[in-house]
Amino acid sequence: MSDFSPSYGEIYRQYQRPESDFFGGMALLAMLACVVNCVLPQVEMLLTGGGVPVPQAFIKAACFGALIILMLVYGKLDLSSFPTSTWLFAMAYLVLVFPYLWFSQRKEPGEILLAYNAYYCPLIFAPAACALKGKLSDSLAVRVFLCIFGACALLGWAQFIFQDPIVRLASSDGSFRIYSSLWMQEGETTVRSTSFFGSALEYGSFCVLVAAIGIGICRKRGGWKIGVPLYLFAAASCYTTLTRVVFLQLAIATVAALTFTFGRSLRRMTWQPFTALGVGYLIAFSGIAKLIGQTKSLIDNSSLELRLLQWEMYGAELWRGTLAQQLFGLGFCQADKPVIVPRRDDFLGKASTVLVDNLYLALTLHIGLVGMVSVLALLWAMWRYLRKETIERPTPLLIGIASFWATFLMTGMFNVQPALYGFWFLIGILVFRRAGDFDQAGDVLQSEEDEPVSEFGELEAVAP
Repeated sequence: MSDFSPSYGEIYRQYQRPESDFFGGMALLAMLACVVNCVLPQVEMLLTGGGVPVPQAFIKAACFGALIILMLVYGKLDLSSFPTSTWLFAMAYLVLVFPYLWFSQRKEPGEILLAYNAYYCPLIFAPAACALKGKLSDSLAVRVFLCIFGACALLGWAQFIFQDPIVRLASSDGSFRIYSSLWMQEGETTVRSTSFFGSALEYGSFCVLVAAIGIGICRKRGGWKIGVPLYLFAAASCYTTLTRVVFLQLAIATVAALTFTFGRSLRRMTWQPFTALGVGYLIAFSGIAKLIGQTKSLIDNSSLELRLLQWEMYGAELWRGTLAQQLFGLGFCQADKPVIVPRRDDFLGKASTVLVDNLYLALTLHIGLVGMVSVLALLWAMWRYLRKETIERPTPLLIGIASFWATFLMTGMFNVQPALYGFWFLIGILVFRRAGDFDQAGDVLQSEEDEPVSEFGELEAVAP
């Protein structure tokens, strides 16, 4: 190779460097404002003495408005490998079922739109993020995540150690509230860590993703010096949420991250979400939780019994519905005001405020069996897209996001989180490889994992 020939590392950076980290960074911050969804309301309450004059829905709308503006600035959607046909089918169904929910189920248009916002918002806008595909470097994104995680973990541990929420849990005008802040057992309460998130589950999910990033960092030469402590600290932070679904998420995401990072048969990763779903189903319906349940412990099965009761109630209501309601939904959304379901015991009093807390049942209640299948098909196609990109370019951030996504079928057994997974999908697109990045280099590039790297996972130049 001549003295004037570029090295493999230089060629790689030439074609992998984003056109503008600035705009990609703006899109990243907009999506993170939707994920870490209580930072701005907390600032508002601090400045106004308890009020939230700018609602969260407006903040989310502004963030997606910024994303659309950036899409128009670049003016080109890179939909290569994106599950376009599955997305079009799901979106067409949401459009067609709208008048059914309005006229047949007597739901107000504003109520339907609020439900769409709660469940499907990031899924609807997913193609818009493709205009920013590859516009953000993975190393910059990881630095941003670690800074945000540091601030969130600091507050989370303070809440857990001092048993004080520290931040406001509700606004004075009633427009904002943090849920799942207390863990109650036989009249005793323990403060869960929610940090700057709307619930302990959301904060725990963020910790799980960061832990998976820590495993991904270990893929780089010397990366274990940062990756192992990061994983251990993030895993310990999961415990402060006292949320059992988070513990399951951590276990499944850990296996996925180890497979993405060190595994040789990566194509087997396609079906790991089904394995996780089997674990969730076993816990929910096999009776194991009841056998190991103990009072005043994290494996107490009282909350699971409550979920089974509410699933039975909502399932019976769906079964009594007409064929049209079963196929196209009742229009019921978990974002509605909670209902009161009688309890068989006095654990939380004579009645308890509950939600559906099951993705499959919630989607069926909202848009019917047809809608549930179409949305799950879209989520599955998005998972396959993430898996493919992560196998082809296993950077720490993509390993973290893909490993977190490997849990989506399991968490669906106990919660309704399609929007949260959707936001992380949009963030992942920002660091995806753009179409033609390798082709333009004449097929002479080495893979990223073969390049010499620093302990922070950044590519170093190769001497000619």
